[in-house]
Amino acid sequence: MIMRDTVFALSSGADEAAIEASVEAMVAQVQQYVPGYRLKQKVQFERFGSNNPVRIPGLGSFEGIKTSVFLEVEGAAHYLPKYAGNLDIMTSAGMATAERIAKRKFLKSAA
Repeated sequence: MIMRDTVFALSSGADEAAIEASVEAMVAQVQQYVPGYRLKQKVQFERFGSNNPVRIPGLGSFEGIKTSVFLEVEGAAHYLPKYAGNLDIMTSAGMATAERIAKRKFLKSAA
């Protein structure tokens, strides 16, 4: 089974179009090092106003937007099966981080 994740976020004073554009931009950025990373469906929004606030235990009432993001990660299957997207994304993210650190160190030493 291919790895799937659901991310929920609560925000107040946010713009749905800006949130959706930000999520899509981040998905595109992650796809640069994990090609199998994708949105499973469109970003979904649910508004909570003063007439129907969300009650969060330990925090109280919340008014604003609940954003739901549904993701899927299919591995590249270089060394592991395609369904091992969870491992693929971790190793790919680690490699991208190491490349950034190496580039930064190289630029510092070249200056």
